[in-house]
Amino acid sequence: MKRFLAVLMTLLVMVGGSCSAWADGNKSELNITCWDGYAKPYVDDFKLLVKEKYKIDLEIKIHNPVDQDEFYEAAKTGKADLISPPQDMVKNPKFYCFDEGNILLRTPDLKNIPNFKHILTFFQEDQALIHKQIRYGVPYNCGPYGLAYNTEVVKSSPTSWNIFWGPQYKGKYTINNNFPKCNIWISALSLGYSYEDIFEVSKLDREKVQTRLNQLVKNAKSLWDGAANADEFPNLSLATTWGFAAQQANLKGGKWLLAAPKEGGTAWIDYWCITSSAKGLTKRLCEEWINFMLAPERQADVVHAQGVSPAVDNIGDLVTETERKMFHVGDNDYFKTVAQWRVMDNKTVAAFAEMWEIAKQQRK
Repeated sequence: MKRFLAVLMTLLVMVGGSCSAWADGNKSELNITCWDGYAKPYVDDFKLLVKEKYKIDLEIKIHNPVDQDEFYEAAKTGKADLISPPQDMVKNPKFYCFDEGNILLRTPDLKNIPNFKHILTFFQEDQALIHKQIRYGVPYNCGPYGLAYNTEVVKSSPTSWNIFWGPQYKGKYTINNNFPKCNIWISALSLGYSYEDIFEVSKLDREKVQTRLNQLVKNAKSLWDGAANADEFPNLSLATTWGFAAQQANLKGGKWLLAAPKEGGTAWIDYWCITSSAKGLTKRLCEEWINFMLAPERQADVVHAQGVSPAVDNIGDLVTETERKMFHVGDNDYFKTVAQWRVMDNKTVAAFAEMWEIAKQQRK
């Protein structure tokens, strides 16, 4: 009898988190902190899935951050069960998620995410969310800090980042403001630096790159936060973009494409990560969400609605041939040619912040 009670107690402990999620009339809650557009359009379909599979009336609360520090805070404080950080964030010293005894993320059970097998090999092999050989996140999408051009003005695809410094484009382009490192990277690439140079300030001629950056910032029509303003695109010739704005501009009648500069470029991978606060049934629902978002229909929408590259290889004819080429759908080899964002040392982070402040002074 004692042995039976011991086994029973063990089982109750194991499923305790799940049982608590079934309380209050079979209702549960999922808190998601993610970039705008990553969750809200899909909430109703996901709630239907959960209702049918778990007999739960799920409530989903979504917060869209302005900057990546909000992902860290959401994981640290337990305000979110799911977050969607870029791949270089969680190992950044400022936002480190793997302190001994205080790991802020949970390991997803890939048995509950069968769509993981369709993720491109390049993304599966990315080590950003691997810590001590354990996976703490699942790739969702990938986007460049891309060079977009208005085909009604720029008649042939730009072959170099140097186009931004052409005098004819002064006041005719927009660049990012809240990820200034991207502008320093393209300034360095335009000067001939390699991928092995651009992530360490000690490998750059800082004064030379600063001069280049100053001109880039001074001659920009605007600086954008979060995502470029697609409504501004009809009056522009060029833009840097994650891809979102170019796609939105095209949906409004624009004719924008993404170029492939000969110097290469940089790209981020956004992950779905389960925070340490998600336990029991909540964690299981997080895994359901990740699997749901990797399904072909949602991954095709990564192209249609977000204007970036999907993580999977099984979208088929859910995208057009033009979209397939523009966003490198299923093209594993392409992603080997761009530099994925890397964690930079504190010296470089501080130097880049100083360089950006100096560059912005040129606009006053």
